[in-house]
Amino acid sequence: MAAELSTSLPSEGITTRLAGWLLPGQYSQDWVLEQLNILPYQHLLEVGYGSGKMLQAVAKKLKIGFIAGIDYSVSMYQRAIKRNRRAVEDQLLQLHIGSLYQLPYPSHYFHTIYGTNIHLSWKDPAMEFLRLANLLRTGGRMVTILQPKWSLQEKTVRSTMEKIQEHYIEAGLTDIRIRYKDTDMLTGVAMIGYKA
Repeated sequence: MAAELSTSLPSEGITTRLAGWLLPGQYSQDWVLEQLNILPYQHLLEVGYGSGKMLQAVAKKLKIGFIAGIDYSVSMYQRAIKRNRRAVEDQLLQLHIGSLYQLPYPSHYFHTIYGTNIHLSWKDPAMEFLRLANLLRTGGRMVTILQPKWSLQEKTVRSTMEKIQEHYIEAGLTDIRIRYKDTDMLTGVAMIGYKA
């Protein structure tokens, strides 16, 4: 049975129109890290790592764990590898360019997979979420962050989250939870699902 989106939306600043989205990395790192709940031994995957700021923050929390990143952009790869050279040298991080289907990792490999606004560039989100779910370990978490550039109307937020929730369910994810974050100008939304 589908989980209901019962979490209340923030009451302030929801009347303005949808005007755009931030690039990955331009969000509250502390809040995103809180959603990831990282343990030092875990394996994580960031989809759409951008300039690598969040990769850097995650890598600092790992001791014997590992984080991988995948992005389509060569220029973002160049920026991220420069920013995270130490983590790469310490074998805490591997960066990849291309699609999810080019990742070299086996099924059931990652404890947590996360990304910001990742569904916006996908032609077939249902298949992409299914692919990601296959890479998760049993009990692993999928964390999708939405970061609107301006506040959205409540009905737009709900419609977007309901679509992602449907993809989660189709991918076999359960115990789906919604969390919201208000900042001065932005509203962050996280959808978290677990692999049964």
